[in-house]
Amino acid sequence: MGKKRDYPAMVRKMIRGSDVVVEVIDGRFPSLSRAKKYENMVKRVRGKTLLIAMNKVDLVPRQVVNQWKKIFMDEGISVIATSARERLSTNVLKKAIIRSVKGEIFFITSCFIGLPNTGKSSLINILKGRSSAPVAPIPGFTKAIQVLRITTRLRIFDTPGVLPSNLSLTDKLLLGTIRPEQLPDTLRASWALVNRIDTIKPNVIKEIYGINYETPVEFIEKFAEKRNKRKKGGELDLDTAATIFLNEHINKGKIPVWENPNEYLQKKEEREREEREEREKEDNLSF
Repeated sequence: MGKKRDYPAMVRKMIRGSDVVVEVIDGRFPSLSRAKKYENMVKRVRGKTLLIAMNKVDLVPRQVVNQWKKIFMDEGISVIATSARERLSTNVLKKAIIRSVKGEIFFITSCFIGLPNTGKSSLINILKGRSSAPVAPIPGFTKAIQVLRITTRLRIFDTPGVLPSNLSLTDKLLLGTIRPEQLPDTLRASWALVNRIDTIKPNVIKEIYGINYETPVEFIEKFAEKRNKRKKGGELDLDTAATIFLNEHINKGKIPVWENPNEYLQKKEEREREEREEREKEDNLSF
């Protein structure tokens, strides 16, 4: 058995060796798909630039995309809204990478980081002009670092997707960073995903699939019946139905659901207020 690769160490190495770090995030769930640990690593190094490519924006209303762009800009982070599928703003991204390097550096090195299934390799392939980095519609396909020449001046490292340790299983399902075949229980996972999507955007599943239901359990049962997924003997094949539903969300983005920027800002303000209050308590105790 070969030596197990240390993916986080590989990503850290590429960040240290790059002039520009492009973090590719999911435009549907910007705050969930950020790897802030690596963002902070970039910010700590003087002269290193962080750009965020907010990918998959073709799946989100323009108004929502603009709200998220303002949030990032207010945090002092440059963001480019992109869509690998629609080839939106990919040339803008290339120019932004080159422009962000100050001084007389001729050869520019950039690395693309981000969670699995955010579209890193797809964006890089478009930037290069022809397929060069392995791409597949399943999360975690890039297994090792790819070094690619984009232009005479620009080289790009495509790194494996690295998951933040604080992501719950439901978050991973929502973001599509885990494959159904990796799940110990696809049926329970499908219930969790239905519940999460219903919380974010009530009734959207009912509208997309034309199925009325009261609980996630009832939805999967009716979904199996509508797709005619049955075992020998006629019993509903709920596991197969659950896998199909998960795949349609993870690989096809069939359900139009996205993170609400206003709710994000509200929670952020609450966290900042709690942190201020905690600091004030500590200051008072120090006297």
